[in-house]
Amino acid sequence: MKPTLFLSDLHFHGDHTPGGRALLDVLDQARGEAEAVYLVGDVFDFWLGYRTTLYRACFPLLRRLAALVDAGTAVHLFTGNHDPEHGDFFGDIGVTVHDGPHTARIGGHTVWLEHGDLIDPRGLHHRLVCRVARHPWLHRAARLAPPAALWAVARAYARRGEHTYDEPLPAALLDAYLPARAREGADVVVMGHYHRAVVHTRQVDGRTVRFFGLGDWVKQRTWLRFDGDFTLLRYQDGGPPVALPEGDHAPPP
Repeated sequence: MKPTLFLSDLHFHGDHTPGGRALLDVLDQARGEAEAVYLVGDVFDFWLGYRTTLYRACFPLLRRLAALVDAGTAVHLFTGNHDPEHGDFFGDIGVTVHDGPHTARIGGHTVWLEHGDLIDPRGLHHRLVCRVARHPWLHRAARLAPPAALWAVARAYARRGEHTYDEPLPAALLDAYLPARAREGADVVVMGHYHRAVVHTRQVDGRTVRFFGLGDWVKQRTWLRFDGDFTLLRYQDGGPPVALPEGDHAPPP
């Protein structure tokens, strides 16, 4: 069985960061091996789909995605609050874009995939900011600015709002959201956005359901792999990845 990979919150803005280089290493290893790769939102630290412009800093990742498709891997890209409007480019290179939740049948499992920003239970403020970021009127207005200026503003905002990793996954996602998706037929829920690497198993109406928080590639360097079973992995420089046990995991010190 060829594996399927799930990654989120890559926040890619070049191959000069440790997380960016590690990510490209994992994608290079997946080329020709993986059945599918799901990138579940905030793939880029900033992306706005232009008709004729691509950001140079994003090119190393774009090249890997095109190479995966050329090697026969199905690549799925989800919009996030940092990259809410992907435009037409990804369709041109054979990548499937999802603007909202998506259910996939993978190895006999019904998998619910979602970035998670629009159902953030931490408060209305969090959800409102993300809804504004996704609004098409904002995208139209943003395109009036020079792309270089918009990139600079987005990078400054990203540095200002850098994740601190001091908050565990919101309990409501496990206590309310996971059971609701299970009652709709899912037995696996995969989510990004919260930068937490989470493995959680629960019984819902006599069925076993699992929740995976994908972590990120800023500090966590974690991803989910399915090759008959689901395993949440952490990248190790110069060594094989480490499987993470049940629980809510902050980055290593």
